Amino acid sequence: MSNRTPNRPSGSGPRGEESRGQREVQPRPVAYFEGQGEAATIRAALLDEEAKRVALQLADMAKTQLRRYYNQVLSLQRRLDLTSEKLGGPDRREEAFRRIYPDFLMLKAKAHYAHGRSATIFPRTLLEFFVNHTHSVKNARDFDAFCRHFQAVVAFHQYFGKKEEDRT
Repeated sequence: MSNRTPNRPSGSGPRGEESRGQREVQPRPVAYFEGQGEAATIRAALLDEEAKRVALQLADMAKTQLRRYYNQVLSLQRRLDLTSEKLGGPDRREEAFRRIYPDFLMLKAKAHYAHGRSATIFPRTLLEFFVNHTHSVKNARDFDAFCRHFQAVVAFHQYFGKKEEDRT
């Protein structure tokens, strides 16, 4: 008979989520467009009310932290544009997106890591934001809509967020 500890269910060990008082984030799908097919347009609420709501939930987060993640998204957007051009232009955008997609999904892993290090610096709201969007973005068009939504969140956060000197 072995002295090994029996296997515990995931998340129930001394370093598991349950022991830290956290629960797994279940993705909620994000609808980027209204209408069908090529005639579909980005939902106005995504760039207005929904972005404002997220920004208000992140109001206590440092602007520099939010900008750090937004800059990563901008970098992915630039890579998508450059890769698309290298492949032959805008009609190759989906193929280009498939090439950057794994790096886009890494945003979720980075968000989990940052939240695990400090829920104060990286709040659960932002973790949920990345989980929901990495789950929902399936193509270049979705990614472009996500980028516009995130841009609106950052803009509203710039207005509603606390100034850095107010945190000390």
